[in-house]
Amino acid sequence: MNYEIEDDSGSLVIKELFEKYIRYWKLFLAAFIFSCIAGFLYLRYTPKIYRVTSSILIKAEKNGMLSELSAFEDLTIFKNANREVENEIEILRSRPLMENVVKKLHLNVSYYSKTKFSKRLVELAENSPIEVAFHDIDITTPGITFIIKILSSEQYEIVDVLGNPILRGTFGECTFTEISDITIRPDYRRLPEYIGKKIHVSMIPLLDVVEGYKSAIKIGLTDQKTSVVTLTMLTPAKEKAKEILNGLIDEYNVDVINDKNQIAENTAVFIKERLQIINKELGDLEKNVESFKTENSLTDVSVEASLFLETASFNEKEALETNIQIGLVDFILDYLNNSSVDLLPANLGFSDHTIATMILKYNEIALQRNRMQKSTNEDNPALITITEKLKSIEQSLEQSLRNQKKTLRLKLTDLKRRDREMSSKIAALPAKERKLRDIQRQQQIKETLFLYLLEKREETAISLAATVSNAKVIEKAYSSRAPVSPKKNRVFLSIFLASVLVPVSLIFVKDLFDTKISSLKEIKKKIPFAIAGDIPRTDEKRRLVVGDVDRSSIAESFRLLEININFLLANTAPGCKTILITSTIKGEGKSFVASNLGITLGRSEKKIVLLEMDLRSSMLKENLRIQPHKGITNFIKDKELQIEDIVTNAPTFKSLDVITSGPKPPNPAELLKNERVKELFAQLRETYDYILIDTPPVSLVADTLLLSPYTDLCLYIVRFNYSDKRLIEVPRHLYKDQRFRQMALLINDVYQKKSYGYGYGYGYGYGYGYGYGERKKKKGIRRLLPKVFR
Repeated sequence: MNYEIEDDSGSLVIKELFEKYIRYWKLFLAAFIFSCIAGFLYLRYTPKIYRVTSSILIKAEKNGMLSELSAFEDLTIFKNANREVENEIEILRSRPLMENVVKKLHLNVSYYSKTKFSKRLVELAENSPIEVAFHDIDITTPGITFIIKILSSEQYEIVDVLGNPILRGTFGECTFTEISDITIRPDYRRLPEYIGKKIHVSMIPLLDVVEGYKSAIKIGLTDQKTSVVTLTMLTPAKEKAKEILNGLIDEYNVDVINDKNQIAENTAVFIKERLQIINKELGDLEKNVESFKTENSLTDVSVEASLFLETASFNEKEALETNIQIGLVDFILDYLNNSSVDLLPANLGFSDHTIATMILKYNEIALQRNRMQKSTNEDNPALITITEKLKSIEQSLEQSLRNQKKTLRLKLTDLKRRDREMSSKIAALPAKERKLRDIQRQQQIKETLFLYLLEKREETAISLAATVSNAKVIEKAYSSRAPVSPKKNRVFLSIFLASVLVPVSLIFVKDLFDTKISSLKEIKKKIPFAIAGDIPRTDEKRRLVVGDVDRSSIAESFRLLEININFLLANTAPGCKTILITSTIKGEGKSFVASNLGITLGRSEKKIVLLEMDLRSSMLKENLRIQPHKGITNFIKDKELQIEDIVTNAPTFKSLDVITSGPKPPNPAELLKNERVKELFAQLRETYDYILIDTPPVSLVADTLLLSPYTDLCLYIVRFNYSDKRLIEVPRHLYKDQRFRQMALLINDVYQKKSYGYGYGYGYGYGYGYGYGERKKKKGIRRLLPKVFR
């Protein structure tokens, strides 16, 4: 019957889930073993990855408006406060700097050796016994891989992948190859342990290495409010990564210093060129003075013209300063129009401070544009903007210089006018002395300009010597003590999760696609009628599993079924009881149940007859080992035939009579409508206590429904892990349509240890058989345990 146990707690659900999954303990064990092996291999052969980090402080140049607005950095009004630092970060990421590091450290050449057991190639990042120097390679040189076999401490041999020798060479000597001339230098500290072994050398194209390290190095601000930049790299070679990060910082500092020195270097070149020109001109003037005085025997200036000369001297001084300024303006205009260098000479001493300020501003923006060109392309909007700004300042500077030149020329014209006036006053002076004064005045102008340029040359040299980088190294490259990957704790956790989740997922997917009935809950949701019992699974090959003294669990299940059937038929009319046994599809155990149920009912000294009404398929002959005999088909067709002529007693079971189906008819359904069928049941009811009817599947043919008028109880069989869940609607509709007087469900092939409901599947034969019987006592305790633990 359908027994139910009320349980308000959730422990039963947990127990069901546990019992559901514990049946697959072998799968869980296999998943755990496989996960452990995979984890061990992963930890054993995965390279340990370390984090190498370095940090620098970018010192911003405080000038102009940026310095004045530093007090408002905490506000969100000025969001471009760290733009200068971001520009420096882009320079650190630029390809030229990384290319210099790769070339300097020879990062495009890697060395590998095979391990002793697994024969894997392992990189000799920090302990290579040799160093291969490639000559005359550039960024377009293709990659190459070859093998070097170390023969001795002096010689080596280059071989191919098959071990065939290609050429032999001596350490330290240049060797010609197809790609480039190479020189192999040994490290005698490690070379002895590699004698006789092979070193795999791989030269990767320079461009690929540069791009690879650019992607591998992560550069960013530690905090948006600071200007501290952190460089991070994940690598299995700690020392190599330290050299790369430190080398990148060094190249950055060199690049910054070179940028800052460009103005001073251009100024120094400009001053040098002007000094050479003025020195030559000054030498010529001194020779002219010497020649003029020698030729004209001049020794002193006439006392008579001293007063006029004093006034003229003042005018000459003014004219001298004006000429110097005009010369500087001409120099700058000529340099601005003809020089290919963007930067202008600074600090030349213009009397107009506006021009000096504009030159400084022009150089600052030109330097900023040059640095930006290294990290971006010409189409960048920011670069275009700053270029336009530079051109605007250049135009303003040129216009200011031209305006200044006009002003100076006006001043010079005025000075010449006054000088002519003074000259007319001293017209009485000898012409020779007047000519000498002109020569000396020119000499004085050149001397003053020469001394001025010498002073600026020294200032420029001091500026070059005092230039420092704007990056301060806070922490040199250092590596983490423990590897960041692989992490053992995560691997162990992954092993545990994989050994649990993978089997659970597989079981879930299996259950998801499983259309077979395997749980009593699935049946109880759709079946509205009673459950008469369940038949446990048996591993025995015989069809009849119920013996005379059989006390196994399957025999006890048929005895319990007998009790439940009597209970279900208690309200029927006294006399013979007719039980129809059917199922949805073939193979669910109708003939098996009918045979063993007939034997079980026969033990209670009741007369039982078993009818094989499945006229299409005969199984009772095989189950009960009955010899071929006339059957139901013969009885229906031959009206002279009596029931005694078709009844056969089952061997060894005196209370069980069997009527087989007989020959297969061409129209079984039409045959069952014959009046002889009604006559057959009427005569059997007078003779027997129970009539068991073995019928064909109800979903395949209509034969079973034709027998419903003769039936007191329909015993509908569902087989676990065989019957389709979707076909459970068939018995439900039969019950709903009242096609039988009374229906009960029998569950066949139940695995005892499978949890499929309340009150079923817990075993039979208490006090007998598996648990406490005298048969196989040594295995009594073992039988008590679930099968999964045996």
